[in-house]
Amino acid sequence: MTIERFRQLWTHRYFKYSHILKAHLLAYQAWIYFKKKKAKFAPGQELIAIVRTEHFGDIVAAEPISRYVRSLHPNAFIVWFVKPSYHELIDFNPSIDETFGEFCVTQRRILFEKNVFDKVYPLQFSNNNHCAKCQVFLDNPIADRKGINVHTYFNFGNLLEVFAQTADLINSRTPFPADDQPRLYLQDQHRQKADSLHLPENFIVIHCQSNYAPKDWPAARWDQLVQWLSENYSYHIVEIGLKSNLTTKESSYRNLCGQLSILETAEVIRRADFFIGLDSGPSHLANAGGTTGIILMGSLGAFPSYNPYSGSYGRQENAFFVRQEGKMCSELSCEFVKEKVANALETSALTKGE
Repeated sequence: MTIERFRQLWTHRYFKYSHILKAHLLAYQAWIYFKKKKAKFAPGQELIAIVRTEHFGDIVAAEPISRYVRSLHPNAFIVWFVKPSYHELIDFNPSIDETFGEFCVTQRRILFEKNVFDKVYPLQFSNNNHCAKCQVFLDNPIADRKGINVHTYFNFGNLLEVFAQTADLINSRTPFPADDQPRLYLQDQHRQKADSLHLPENFIVIHCQSNYAPKDWPAARWDQLVQWLSENYSYHIVEIGLKSNLTTKESSYRNLCGQLSILETAEVIRRADFFIGLDSGPSHLANAGGTTGIILMGSLGAFPSYNPYSGSYGRQENAFFVRQEGKMCSELSCEFVKEKVANALETSALTKGE
């Protein structure tokens, strides 16, 4: 072994085991914190945990579960476990008493082994629940028993129905038993940020990159779509997301990528006439915000055709799915997408009586 390789190995081990040690310490701190909190509860009051830590579209899709769990445990103290970067999606939810910013799955595993929580609702299945630094996967026996995993989950319904099943809230392949429309809890600060942007009166929000390449549509075709929209419609085009990969110079186009928080983005989408995007987090914000969506979708792994949404998008009441059976999103031609977008804009205008 060379000196350089030796150094790399022990640097890796140092950071790995330092991370694991920190996870253990934070777990014990959290256990003490919740023990003290629980000691002040009224007799019979429960401490309930809901676990959906990522991704933010999944957290939005799972929001109806917070209200359903509250209906099952009206007097409980309910804590939602989430990655810190997504805490704002939970912070303002009136059905949740506390947002717990999770350090990693090891911390959560140790905390739950202390049995301080009276009930845990895990909205995750085993092989999408991972800490890369600990190199640990956290199992969900409920999901394992039902056969729900990353290769099968869309065989069990939309995301809301899948998550409800992984928590044993409903039986397999059973519709969600309560209001299934996701909600957002936007605050004045989010509205004020949107006000400060001086958005045009009529605009379309676009989102062009997901967190998973097989769901994406090529940037060059997005550029063509923006040009076509600018030439044929009076709408301004506003792009949102983390980072733009477009090269368009259209005067009606505006790039807001990387400038907004999740809920600020949600408020911008809510104000738009239409959302055109991918099967990704912002499309779930559009669903929750009630903006008419035009969603570019394709086959995904073992799922040639699937519907991740509940609520109005799930019923396609104000959503148009742009897809071709068996084709990946990247395989959709620009002409095909333009045709479907034109039909959706026309149909929506007729519905609104414009």
